Amino acid sequence: METNLVYNVKDKPKFGQMLIFAFQQLLAIMAATIAVPAIVGNGMSASAALLGAGMGTLVYQLFTKFRSPVFLGSSFAFIGSMCAAFAGAASASLGFLGIIIGAVLAGLVYVVIAIVIKIAGVGWINKLMPPAVIGPTVAIIGLSLAGAAIKDVFSYVLRILTALSL
Repeated sequence: METNLVYNVKDKPKFGQMLIFAFQQLLAIMAATIAVPAIVGNGMSASAALLGAGMGTLVYQLFTKFRSPVFLGSSFAFIGSMCAAFAGAASASLGFLGIIIGAVLAGLVYVVIAIVIKIAGVGWINKLMPPAVIGPTVAIIGLSLAGAAIKDVFSYVLRILTALSL
């Protein structure tokens, strides 16, 4: 019995497979949306991230007339710039202001790109960013987060050792 691992736009998996895929997607979404505020720190709320992701998804669904089954969650691509906003700010509130301004500007860039895609199609993107470009870009994002991951692991281990010694 062969299982199809690639589904086209109009393909629909069996109900049992959809439940498994939905659970997998839920875990991935929750982990990513909660991990970003935890990594950035500075009082960022996972609850606010989940609320924002849900509201953003609803707005996106309204704009696409519910034709694109997508959830908009947190992006690990912006962690470096979010940490920089806090590091360069005189206070946490100015860091949050920097993040909000950055999010608005990134949103405007996305709108411009969406208009260009609507007019010109997607062929130019495939030429501009082939897999040989996208793969290393994702790797660089992951490597830039490695330091934060190691720091978090050591802080958790230190907390555990401190708790055990009491």
